[in-house]
Amino acid sequence: MDKKTNRTLSGCLVWGIAFLLLSGCLVPVSLFIAGMSTFFSEDLIAPTLGPFLCPENTVVEIISFESTIMEDGYVRPATSYEMLCKSPDDITVKNLGGSYALYWSGIFVVVSLILAGILSIVVTIIFLRIFRNRDNQKNQTPPLVKIQ
Repeated sequence: MDKKTNRTLSGCLVWGIAFLLLSGCLVPVSLFIAGMSTFFSEDLIAPTLGPFLCPENTVVEIISFESTIMEDGYVRPATSYEMLCKSPDDITVKNLGGSYALYWSGIFVVVSLILAGILSIVVTIIFLRIFRNRDNQKNQTPPLVKIQ
C-alpha cells in the first residue's frame, strides 16, 4: 500500500470517528434546544413552518390547552400544544396537532449534523497535518555512504 492510499484511509477513519463523537454531543444538545424553544418561541415557529405545512391563504396559530397524560398508571394534568391553519374567517382548515414540534426538532438535528460534518473535516485536517509533520521529522534519514 502506498503512502497516499494509507493517508486517505486514515483520513476517512479520523473523519468517521470525529463525526461520531461530535454528532453524539451536538444532536442531543440540538434536541434539547429545539424542545425548549417550542415552549418559548411560538412567534418564530409559526411564521417559519406555517408556509410549508399549511395551505395557502391561511393564518397559522399555535394554541395551548389543558389536557391529561397517563404516567405510571396515573392520570396527570398536562398542557398540550397544537398548530392550527385557519382561514381568514377563523375556520380551522387543518389541525397539525403537535407534529409541528417534530419538524422543528428535525430542523435543529439536520443543522447539528451539518455542523458536526464541517467540524469533523476541520479536526481531520488538523489531525493529519500534525501527524504528517511528525512523520516528516522521523523519516529524515542521513545520506547513504558506501563504505568499502
